[in-house]
Amino acid sequence: MDKTILESAALLMRPLETGDIDEIPSLVEAPEIAANTFVPRPYTAEDAVEFVQRARERWQYDEAYVFAIIDKDLGRFVGCMGLHPALEHDRAEVGYWVGKPYWGRGVATGALRLLIRFGFDVLNLNRIEAGHFDHNPASGRVMLKANMRCEGLRRQYILHRDQYKDVIWHAILREDFNAEGKDSKDQTNEKTAED
Repeated sequence: MDKTILESAALLMRPLETGDIDEIPSLVEAPEIAANTFVPRPYTAEDAVEFVQRARERWQYDEAYVFAIIDKDLGRFVGCMGLHPALEHDRAEVGYWVGKPYWGRGVATGALRLLIRFGFDVLNLNRIEAGHFDHNPASGRVMLKANMRCEGLRRQYILHRDQYKDVIWHAILREDFNAEGKDSKDQTNEKTAED
């Protein structure tokens, strides 16, 4: 398994480990997580085992790079964020969740900035994109704070829990990232109320 570590003053991100399995179910039990992701509800210990095993296998085959997010101040696992590449097009899509007790600490923004740097510097991507349901503007603010640009609304783009939902898409290109000085490495964990 790859030992890639991404780090800022406040966060450490590393590939998921089997030791993370026990932490995940309690972090994703909030209804707000299920409302905005494809995380199963209810979420069982077996779901966590399958999620971690699949993430580790997909990393091994360069199919996805899912990181555990560790809050260094607390010394705790607080969520996950991953890049799901389409390497033939030099692009990847971001997916993430952060446990509700850790919202408002800048975790999602800081993690997304680290992941964007990884995507451009290590994977040599040209484009990194992410979408959020239109009823979840806080996720959009995270993307904007990580210097992604809003590209628009895709109507009824995803069937989520038996409902078609609109998705708002954001992206950052390599040229944007390079022009912004690689996202000012000293700002990788702004604490705001939105994330």
